[in-house]
Amino acid sequence: MSLFLCVILGAARFGGVGSGLLAVGLYLFAFDYFFISPRNPFVAGSTDMLRLLVFAIAALFVVWVSASQKRTSESLRRARDDLRGTVKALEELNKSLQTENAERIRAEQNSRQAERELRMIIDNVPVIAARYRSDGLLDFVNQTWRTYTGLDQDSLAQARAEHRRGVAIHPDDLLRVEAAWQAHLPSGEPFEIEQRMRRADGEYRWHLARRVPYRSEKGQVTSWYGVAHDIEDQKRVELALQRSRSYLAEAQRLSKTGSFGRRFSSGEIFWSKEIYRILGIDEAAKPAVELIRQRTHPDDREFVEEKITYADSGRVQNQDYEHRLLMPDGSIKYLHVRAHSQVYESGEAELVGAVMDVTAERRAQDALQTAQAELAHITRVTTLGEMSASIAHEVNQPLAAIVTNAESSLRWLSRPVPELEEARTALEQIVKNAHRASEVILRIREFSKKVEPLMIELDINEVVEEAVTLVRHDAYRQEVSIRLELASGLLPVRGDRIQLQQVMINFIVNAMQAMATIRDRERVLIVRTERYQSDRVLVAIEDVGTGIDPENTGRLFMAFYTTKPNGLGMGLSICRAIIEAHGGRVWASPNAGPGSTFRFTLPPYASAA
Repeated sequence: MSLFLCVILGAARFGGVGSGLLAVGLYLFAFDYFFISPRNPFVAGSTDMLRLLVFAIAALFVVWVSASQKRTSESLRRARDDLRGTVKALEELNKSLQTENAERIRAEQNSRQAERELRMIIDNVPVIAARYRSDGLLDFVNQTWRTYTGLDQDSLAQARAEHRRGVAIHPDDLLRVEAAWQAHLPSGEPFEIEQRMRRADGEYRWHLARRVPYRSEKGQVTSWYGVAHDIEDQKRVELALQRSRSYLAEAQRLSKTGSFGRRFSSGEIFWSKEIYRILGIDEAAKPAVELIRQRTHPDDREFVEEKITYADSGRVQNQDYEHRLLMPDGSIKYLHVRAHSQVYESGEAELVGAVMDVTAERRAQDALQTAQAELAHITRVTTLGEMSASIAHEVNQPLAAIVTNAESSLRWLSRPVPELEEARTALEQIVKNAHRASEVILRIREFSKKVEPLMIELDINEVVEEAVTLVRHDAYRQEVSIRLELASGLLPVRGDRIQLQQVMINFIVNAMQAMATIRDRERVLIVRTERYQSDRVLVAIEDVGTGIDPENTGRLFMAFYTTKPNGLGMGLSICRAIIEAHGGRVWASPNAGPGSTFRFTLPPYASAA
């Protein structure tokens, strides 16, 4: 029975638990056979009770073993599940570690690649770059540095060994560079310094060096990084520009010429120092149009205001004018202003110009004009003296006619029957000749007067005829035929009648003198007027005299140059000054045939005014 029970119990479980129960069954079978069997004398009579007790104990043991086995099985299962989870976690961790390791390897490769690329970039940038230790000694330089200086790694190592900071720096700059290092190493502040560095060919060139510190996470300076740019060409340009500015400033000071600019968009004005000096304004003052208005002479303010308004409109192309300044001390300055508009590539337009202090020139010009006026007056008086015979003839001729007509009138009135009509005609002739004599004397008086030039509107043909009247008798006496070829419809000119007559008389007298020795041809003098360059008037005096040497045509109008044995050489010079003061031009040229021609031009009254 025990065996049967054990077999059943053993069959109910498998694996380790079943084997255990089978072993217990076998044990109970042996116990029953040897100890409980009726053949055993020690248990005789109590076999059933003993077997029942043993069976109960075995059953309880089996239940306990079964429960224990179940718990053990659960524990094993949980352990197995935990082990599987651990294995899975380890597998995941292994995969993660493998991924991280691969990423680390790639990162290291990328880092090495980036380092190589960065090294290549640093070595190939056209900038001198270097790294310094915390004490300022060179630690690393790029290829550009080595190529520029021609120094290799051994030279740098030797410099570090000798604790030299100024590698490749000009000896004259070492103290200054060292002082800069000493001043900034303790504080770790970035700094810049200009220094000369030796190039591989031995030339020292200026560089702008900048040093910046590299700090650790704790804020300590562990190294310095620096770059240097070659600024030698820039320094030379700046030096040349500085010299140009100095030359310009000195030239402006010597020439009393200032420059200015005015932007049309903003109205901003720029002045040179010389303009401040010309205006007598402190350089601290900001350039402004109002300062010009304050200094402008009251009589010129309206004129200057028109120029300023026109410039503000932006339409101005060129300006060229003069005006006066009334200074605080009461003195007057004369300014000559020239300006033009300038459009830059950006499209911005600006008025650029120059202001010249021409006070000295104007005063000298006034003095010259006064001297010329004095000399012109003397020349006119001298001319009158030379023309005394012609003048006497011009006056005597109407006076003789007056005497003749007066005597005739007396005879006609003394007859028994006075001939009143004849007397009236004679008296009219007397009046006419008296006016004629008076006009001659008036012209002579005006010609000899010392007066300021009076610029008025003139008919050039009338001026020519009046001048010819004064020299006609001299021409007759010298057997010179004066022919007038006066064009009609000429524009009026602006000028001084007496001065223009003086020019014409001077040219006519010179022409007659040039023909004085001519015997083989008729002495003809042509005075011609014509239109010149559409609106100007030209006057020409043409003779058939001895002519002029082409080599001397450029010197004829120079002061003190003369071809006459007793001449002063001032007549033609005065003529040129008079014509140029009228805005004209004068010149002389030999004729195609015999003789020469003197010409001068005058602008029309409208443009000259």
